[in-house]
Amino acid sequence: MIDLFSELFDMFDGMDMFSVQPVIQKDNRKCPVCGRTWSDFRRTGRFGCGECYQVFRSGAEQVLRQAQASSAHSGKIPSKSSADIKAKRRLEELRKQLKTAVNKEDYETAAKLHAEIKQLEGNGAK
Repeated sequence: MIDLFSELFDMFDGMDMFSVQPVIQKDNRKCPVCGRTWSDFRRTGRFGCGECYQVFRSGAEQVLRQAQASSAHSGKIPSKSSADIKAKRRLEELRKQLKTAVNKEDYETAAKLHAEIKQLEGNGAK
């Protein structure tokens, strides 16, 4: 039954009517190390070995660009140092806001932001 579905999905790979993004053309390349194909990757979402990344590089880059285009990855914060990192990030954000406020000549907002920055800096986040 899985083979039936994989053949069905392979059939739709070449059709443009179901896709919003450009369709990656059917790729007949095969990894010389593990034997996986591009169709295997499209079906499972996984490569078979490290060599697959080189063999299917162009297609994988396109897939990654599409997957990551809408969101920015900020990473995880280690639990032991999360308070320090969060304070540093907050400080960076406040400094950006301060710069924007000064450029807009919004000195009242700038003064409030400056006071908050000084308070955070006084607590040890630099």
